Amino acid sequence: MARDYRWLIIVLIIIVAIIATSVANSQYNPDTTTRLETALDIDNGDLKVDWDKYPTTDIELTNSIELTNPGTYHLTGTLMDGVVSVKLADDAPIRLVLDNVTIYNSDGPAIICQEGDDLVIELVGENTLADSATYNNYDTDVTGTIYSKADLTFIGDGLLNIGANYADGIVGKDDLTFRGGTYHIAAADDAIRGKDSVRVANGSFVIDAVVDAIKSTNDTDSGKGFILIENGNFNLTAGAKGLQAIRSILIHDGNFVITATDDAVHSDNYIGITGGTLNISAGDDAVHADRELVIDGGYINIAKSYEGLEAQKITITDGDIRVMASDDGINAGGGADQSAANQPNRKDPFAADENCILSIDGGNLYVNASGDGIDSNGWLYINGGTTIVDGPTNDGNGALDAGLGIIVNGGELIALGSSGMAEAPNQTSAINNVSVYLSQTYPADTSVEIRDQNENVVISHTSAKAFSHLAFSSPAFRFGDVYTLYLNDEKYSDLTISGIVTTIGNTNRGMNPRR
Repeated sequence: MARDYRWLIIVLIIIVAIIATSVANSQYNPDTTTRLETALDIDNGDLKVDWDKYPTTDIELTNSIELTNPGTYHLTGTLMDGVVSVKLADDAPIRLVLDNVTIYNSDGPAIICQEGDDLVIELVGENTLADSATYNNYDTDVTGTIYSKADLTFIGDGLLNIGANYADGIVGKDDLTFRGGTYHIAAADDAIRGKDSVRVANGSFVIDAVVDAIKSTNDTDSGKGFILIENGNFNLTAGAKGLQAIRSILIHDGNFVITATDDAVHSDNYIGITGGTLNISAGDDAVHADRELVIDGGYINIAKSYEGLEAQKITITDGDIRVMASDDGINAGGGADQSAANQPNRKDPFAADENCILSIDGGNLYVNASGDGIDSNGWLYINGGTTIVDGPTNDGNGALDAGLGIIVNGGELIALGSSGMAEAPNQTSAINNVSVYLSQTYPADTSVEIRDQNENVVISHTSAKAFSHLAFSSPAFRFGDVYTLYLNDEKYSDLTISGIVTTIGNTNRGMNPRR
């Protein structure tokens, strides 16, 4: 009696599906931002201080003062040429209440903490601090209008104006935390610099910095050298970078307007964005991480950039993202910053690198790029969400570009661009795709529609630029069904879905060496 092996075939199909799902999940972990945050050494020591057990002293500023005893110091008045100096033993905290004070020092910083464990500055009313353009009799690393070797925390609802004429506005050589307040900082160098970390739980920041707006620089201690923003309002203008960190930048919420001559948001390692509203104009990359970039929510509007999003590994699981780029819109390129500022060292754009992975798993993404629209030196995965690309008009770039291949497993894709370097998804994709090489170049503002046999619109887009190639992917495309492509409401061609990739038109128009 012959055995029935049908059950075995069904089991094998299920096992293969489970393995495929497991591989995909191992590559693209939506909890990456959680993993990145747990690796950070976050200091909350200031919250553990019982200020009630320390005395409170009222001081009206007229001359320089040196504070050596722990406790709360309520400062008022005006100090026209002097400094508030703090020197404390370890585990001895000081709280400075700045209550409508003005401090100007013609010889160095306005406030300096040279020794201590925790320095808390509480803001009441409107306060103004300024330093001079030259420092005398200070160590060379003392560069801030406010300078602290202790953990430095800002609290309160007041306003702090800082004129940093020498170099930096606020310098924390340890952990630097903002829990509230409003800050207007004009800096001759960096505006806010926390060596070990900069953490913003809340606050409002208006910054104009000749170099970087907010940065963290510790490159030796594990878990340090990060920027963590949980909320706040940020209007940052920087002659170099807006946000810069050695280890990580994590943005959970907040409203950002960043104008930067260099990168707007830059990390030498990781960046994670889970929420907030970011409006960016960058002379170089809008958001650049040397190793990994994860976007899991928020609204990101990149009005100007050389490259919009760049990292070795990029994962987009959620969020609304709009990118305008003069080169690549999104680039999984690998290694250190290889964009506009470093063109002589830029890697071979055709060199495949399996460590470069770009995964779009959800969200709404729009890219308008003069170079490649979406580019990976390794793999490009589209697993969900809606992705629209108005790609290049020159035949040296493509709307989609991947060194090892394009895998489309879900979501909706609309990609328009030139035909010379056009690429189609791989046959190993899970949903059906259409690649159309047009007989001519169509101008900007051309309406593009794909309709099914019942004239229902499956895909639609109005082009921002001229194009001669179209790439579409949708779960709505069913094998064997006939669809119709309309350009400006005129029928261009019928499309019969004949496989995972259905190609229409003369591919010889393209000159892509990877095909």
